[in-house]
Amino acid sequence: MVRVVFAGGGTGGHVFPAIAIAERLLTTKDVDVMFVGTKNKIEARIVPQLGYKFRSIWIGGFSRKLKLSNFLLPLKVVVSVAQSMKLLISYKPDVVVGTGGYVSGPVCAAAVITGTPIVLQEHNSYPGAMTRLFSPFAREIHIAFESSKKYFRVRRSLFVTGSPVRKLPKLEREEALKFFGLGTGRKTLLVTGGSLGAVNLNSAVLKVVDELISRNYQLIWQTGSVDYERIVGSFKDNPDRLEFIRIEKFIEKMDHAYAAADLAVCRGGATTVAELIYFNLPSLIVPYPYAAANHQVENARALVEGGAAVMVEESGAEQKFAAEILGLVDKPSRLVSMRDNLQAMSHEDAAEVIAKSVLRIAGRE
Repeated sequence: MVRVVFAGGGTGGHVFPAIAIAERLLTTKDVDVMFVGTKNKIEARIVPQLGYKFRSIWIGGFSRKLKLSNFLLPLKVVVSVAQSMKLLISYKPDVVVGTGGYVSGPVCAAAVITGTPIVLQEHNSYPGAMTRLFSPFAREIHIAFESSKKYFRVRRSLFVTGSPVRKLPKLEREEALKFFGLGTGRKTLLVTGGSLGAVNLNSAVLKVVDELISRNYQLIWQTGSVDYERIVGSFKDNPDRLEFIRIEKFIEKMDHAYAAADLAVCRGGATTVAELIYFNLPSLIVPYPYAAANHQVENARALVEGGAAVMVEESGAEQKFAAEILGLVDKPSRLVSMRDNLQAMSHEDAAEVIAKSVLRIAGRE
């Protein structure tokens, strides 16, 4: 039996790559996996729902605001390393896979102490602190972008593998549009600011809705729960426009939304960027400006430099957004070129490649 511990959490960008790799590992017989995270973040909800073993440790992140939890951080680190060592000694994993975030720190530290092999996977263009810290101890480091290489001193074990994405079905466009109650006679814009939404991004889109509809576009719009009532209310005096817009607080079936869309307006989170590449979807990215180490800007820049996206930073969105989105809408040939460039960046087999590496390091292959 090969046992693998996945350490990563706090955000979907750390959790979903781990799940994607675990999915591939479990297609092999005699493999058992366990996830380690915190009890109050996304991993504590998503991982058990999917049927995986889950253990929590006490670790937490450092807040930029003055909070009591910041003073507890040194104690949390010590306790979390001890908790992780206890888990590794009892579970006896063959490999620890770290997918980033503060959760991965104590588990990787325990792996170093116990001599457990480490594999690191970095989803973001600008590698996180834990990935950089433990890279000298890792058997292999798998990164998503060529541009990330410059942040690592260790090169012999560094591989540009792409971003692991869960096995998401690629529907026919007509079927996806039917799911959202939209017709096939128009191009489709997907708007999503993530599960919580993005008020400034929604406001920027709201200003160009009429222009988009006049240019034969329709919208699938995930507003987020906070902004849903405002966006729906903005169409109260002109309900005819809702014939061309599907507004949702949250879209459960994002694979349907990606399949239906010709263009996306979105944030620059690692999972979103990976899915844009996976679904070959051109985008205008408005990065969340307060992301740690400005990593959403770096993620977006990786696509922009590859000719696969356009970026408008939120500070300039009000002045530049309309011109950029309408410039994309008005040039179908540019969208075709962006799709071609996304295809060139695609690593659909990333999760399989990393899973095979884990099995090899565990002595299975």
